[in-house]
Amino acid sequence: MRRDSHGSLNPACRALLAVVAALAVVPAATGMPPCPESRPMLPLVAGTRWVYRGMVVSTVIDEDHVHVIRGVHRWSMDVRKVEHEGDVTVAVVEGFPGELDWYQPGVQKRNKFVVVAREHHGFHMVDDLDACQFATWRQSCLGRWNVQYMPFMLPGILKVGRAFGGDENAHLRPDKWYQWHIEDVRCVQLRGVAGLDPGRLWRQYRVAYRTIPGHVLIYFVPGLGITRYVYDHHGTPASTDVRLIAIRHKVVSDRKVGVARRAPR
Repeated sequence: MRRDSHGSLNPACRALLAVVAALAVVPAATGMPPCPESRPMLPLVAGTRWVYRGMVVSTVIDEDHVHVIRGVHRWSMDVRKVEHEGDVTVAVVEGFPGELDWYQPGVQKRNKFVVVAREHHGFHMVDDLDACQFATWRQSCLGRWNVQYMPFMLPGILKVGRAFGGDENAHLRPDKWYQWHIEDVRCVQLRGVAGLDPGRLWRQYRVAYRTIPGHVLIYFVPGLGITRYVYDHHGTPASTDVRLIAIRHKVVSDRKVGVARRAPR
């Protein structure tokens, strides 16, 4: 993970950001009907864009001077290219929110990742493009389902308590640290997100990767994607907390049924 942000916030800005964050994800009221889980798990269609906004804190070294900087950042993640074969979809995605971790002014850029998604098997993001190149993905990506990739992966069946990926011996740990772990699921309304119906109910999972030096929390909605990304370093000040504020959809083609339908709204 990488480096962080510039510009400090005055108290009024901090208060405003706290209000926006509180309204961004509102748990569904008691008595509301259960929310369905949408598919496909990710809207991997070229042109799809997720826009995030939130606080980023980092410790940086500038000419031998160590100081903490913080500020509100806007970040986007885009689907650039997509190809299909059978039940496999492979896409080039640019701008994973985790790139804001340890953000440094003037240094950070959006990197490209290969996302390999397979119906009923979930998906994983590959940040080593030498190991899984989009141009030759049929040869370099398809046989890699048992390899534990970072920065993010999810199985096809989501269930609270399930753990996967991570360090080689992480499955032996009773605390489920050093591996991805589905910690919680809630039925929520995503208010204030441009491109979404504020009254719709979504099933949102909290997926964690916890270690001694730090932790990552990814709030994920099947059929929509990442709605919030959190990183917190437990030592030197460094943190990221960005929430989805807008999404741009494209038409998703349901190849199995042969029907064109809109991506979930």
